[in-house]
Amino acid sequence: MDNCFKRAQEVMHDNFGHVVEMCLASCVENNVSVRDLNTYYNDGKFYVLSKSSNSLMHDIAVNPRVGLCHGSHNIYGTARSLGHPLEAKNAALRKLLKKQFSLNYDEYVAEHDTEMRIVEIAVITAETFTRYHRYEIDFVKGEATRDHTQPVYIYR
Repeated sequence: MDNCFKRAQEVMHDNFGHVVEMCLASCVENNVSVRDLNTYYNDGKFYVLSKSSNSLMHDIAVNPRVGLCHGSHNIYGTARSLGHPLEAKNAALRKLLKKQFSLNYDEYVAEHDTEMRIVEIAVITAETFTRYHRYEIDFVKGEATRDHTQPVYIYR
C-alpha cells in the first residue's frame, strides 16, 4: 500500500488534538497498571499530568514503554517526565496545555504542588480509525498504511 503518513498524522490530530480521556497502561516486573486520565496530542506526542509520587511516575522510571487506548484506537510509546509545569523550560508547553485543558486546568493541575509533573509520551506506533479507514502508523520510520476496516464502534 502507499505510504499515507501525512494523512495519518492529520487523522491523529483530528482524533486526539484536543483533551481526550484515555486509558494509559504501564508495566513493571510483569505487573500491568492501567489508569484513566486526560490526554492531549500534539505533533507525535501525547501529554498527561501526574504527580511524582503516583505509580505512573514510578513505573516509567523503571520501564518507559506505555500503551494508550481509546475505544478501538491503540497507541504505544515511550514516556518521560518533563518536570513541573512552572519550570522555565516548560513555559511554552504549559501555556499550550493550559489552553487545551482550559475548562478544568486549575482543578486538574495543582501547580502549587511541588509533586506535579508533565509527562510526555512520544508515539512509536499507533492504530487509529476514521469512519471508513484504519491506519497503522509507524512514527519511527515515518510510514503508515491504510485499509478499509471500520472500527467496531466510533468513540470520540
